[in-house]
Formats: sequence, structure tokens, C-alpha cells
Amino acid sequence: MAAESNSAETILIVEDESPVLDMVTGILKGQGYGVLCAQSGDEALQIGREFADKIDLVLTDIVMPGMSGGEVVRQLQQLKPEIHALYMSGYTKYTVVGPGTLESVKSFIWKPFSPAELLGKVREILDSPADIH
Repeated sequence: MAAESNSAETILIVEDESPVLDMVTGILKGQGYGVLCAQSGDEALQIGREFADKIDLVLTDIVMPGMSGGEVVRQLQQLKPEIHALYMSGYTKYTVVGPGTLESVKSFIWKPFSPAELLGKVREILDSPADIH
């Protein structure tokens, strides 16, 4: 787990692939966001329980071993109702559409994405009301 709180906004990244996690972390830290990292749903929930400050956004892979990104977000929103959610996936739409995945997701970015695409989507989500995600 890596944490920095030098930003007014904190993002929890949940990604089971280390290279992707490292890349996304670097992009977001480079723009001054505070970043928390988890490589599993269970680790993300532990961070959610233990991190005393506000988490503005959870950026999660939707297909992960153990717990789906959708389930991670549902449980985190029970702990921190104000949290925004942004899902990401490199799988095809047909792979991720199904129970507990994309049927109700409005905030999504497909991998691979450019730093500009990621930063634009993150800003869009952070600037929108939390209840529409």
C-alpha cells in the first residue's frame, strides 16, 4: 500500500496487475493527486476502513481474482458513501457485461488508455455528483 496526502483529492486505485498499478499511480501522482494503492478487493476494503481522511475516487479494475470491481465499489460506498467510482478493464465488453459487472456502470474507461484519457476521465468523475456513478 502506498499513500500520499499532498493533494486535496485522494484516489484509491484497485488493480491486480502491478505494471498497470504502477503506471496509473505515476500518472495520478504526477498531477498532484493523493494516491492509495490496493492489489485486491480485500486490500481496498482494508484501506477504506483504516484511512481516516476522505477518499474522493476509487479507480478499480472491474475483473479481478476474488472480488469484482463492482463489489469493491459497493462495499466501499457503504463505508464512505461520498466516494466516486471509475471502472477500468482491458477485457472485451462481452466478457465484462454480466452479474456484478457493467450492467449499471456509467463511469468506465477501457484499457489501454493514454495518460490524457485517464486524467480527463478522472477529472470528469470528480467534478460530477457522486450519486450518478
